[in-house]
Amino acid sequence: MAVSILGTNHARRDAPCEDAIILTGHGEAVIAVVADGVGSELAAKSGEGARLAVQLASSAIARGLAAGLDATQAVAEAFSHVHNTLVRRTEEEGAFWALYACTLAAAVIEGTSITTGHIGDSCAFHFDGSRLTRVATAPVSEAPMIILHPGWRDDFTTQVVNKPYVKAYVLTSDGAGNFFLGRETDDARLTNPNITAMLLDHIRQNPDAFGVLAGFNALLQAKDYDSGDDRTMFWAIKKDAGP
Repeated sequence: MAVSILGTNHARRDAPCEDAIILTGHGEAVIAVVADGVGSELAAKSGEGARLAVQLASSAIARGLAAGLDATQAVAEAFSHVHNTLVRRTEEEGAFWALYACTLAAAVIEGTSITTGHIGDSCAFHFDGSRLTRVATAPVSEAPMIILHPGWRDDFTTQVVNKPYVKAYVLTSDGAGNFFLGRETDDARLTNPNITAMLLDHIRQNPDAFGVLAGFNALLQAKDYDSGDDRTMFWAIKKDAGP
């Protein structure tokens, strides 16, 4: 399940959504990619950069898998391809280096194996039914954690989770990640497996992406955790074993 909506800050300013998401497949693998434009005056085309980044990354990951790369290699090669392509496009336009600046996160799911590649403030989690675990957290850096930064590899990280007991995996932009991380001033108290289980049950019973996100938004606003950012989520839910 994948969904993206305009944040309240952009809605008030009649500005476009700067998140982007693409969900595709290659053979039996599922590929999900999320990017978030930085929304800066110096990065005037960051929303377009995010849309380009997810398209470039998803197709590059599929090509890598088709060429025999494992998922970790395919994701790393895809991020490099996105960086090089956006840099070249910026240079051709003679523009400021961060014109298309965006974050980037990708997931490749092959059976029970989930590979996450990550740069920026998007979030990835897996849920085992009782515990919520954050994965692929990029290193803390004073440099911009964006795919266009010359030192982007210093902020790039990958992680592979291959645990049959994982019931759900979620990849989010930072606007939706607040639900899981909470506010720093509150010591991230929203990282609550009970709330996550409740949301997961709701998704299983009524798998309408926008309906799920509407409930998600209501919870954020009720807890005063609405950052106003655009919100994008990708959920992968393991089916319960049946007869």
